[in-house]
Amino acid sequence: MTRFLIFTLYAPLAAFGEIAVGERRMGWSRPARSAVLGLVAGCLGLKRGDEAAHDALEAGYGYAVRTDQAGIPLVDFHTIQVPSGRRYRGLPTRRQELAADRLETVISSREYRSDALHTAALWARQDPPYPLEAVMSALRSPMFAPYLGRKSAPLGLPMAPELIAADTLGQALVQRRWPPLVPKPAEPGTEVAFDLDAPGMVPAQIETRHDAIGSRRRWQFGWRREGIALLPSQEPAP
Repeated sequence: MTRFLIFTLYAPLAAFGEIAVGERRMGWSRPARSAVLGLVAGCLGLKRGDEAAHDALEAGYGYAVRTDQAGIPLVDFHTIQVPSGRRYRGLPTRRQELAADRLETVISSREYRSDALHTAALWARQDPPYPLEAVMSALRSPMFAPYLGRKSAPLGLPMAPELIAADTLGQALVQRRWPPLVPKPAEPGTEVAFDLDAPGMVPAQIETRHDAIGSRRRWQFGWRREGIALLPSQEPAP
């Protein structure tokens, strides 16, 4: 049997950003592996510049996400003033940025998802940096405030992490009962995306995504392959 750490990801507005180039910042329909591991890192109190710690998270855990509710896409038009010139980069506060001698306006369109609900799962690989119990404790009492994609997207439900032992990832996800007040999907099955080493999972298709952690400090990511399959929507009888 494998132990899976399963938790809920829900926010009234969430941002599941894809490759961001230029003024259009569009998003995926589900959270990226790098985004969820970044959320876990923040809950553990890891700083973005701690490259070794983030590399250990990337190598130490398998990842899957079930789409319970894809949400409604929403595009927001952003304008923001930023200091002009290299010497102003890296200012620690927004107040110092706005006090710069010269400001420029950056314009962008950013996509959000309204009312999206996902269930994430982690399992330990060889030599994980933290036992799953420690990660579960961090998700319950995070060191840094968790959010989904952008700081303007705080969580709308507790993550309610729990450990479930099962022979396969699919069995563990079917056993997950939280949150009780959210309607079940109307479709005969729900989509789950997973690392290809997920126990007991056979992909119906394989996608290539640019969301493997390369360098948190330099904000660099690499390509990875991800399996996609459908799971039964019904839960087992108590």
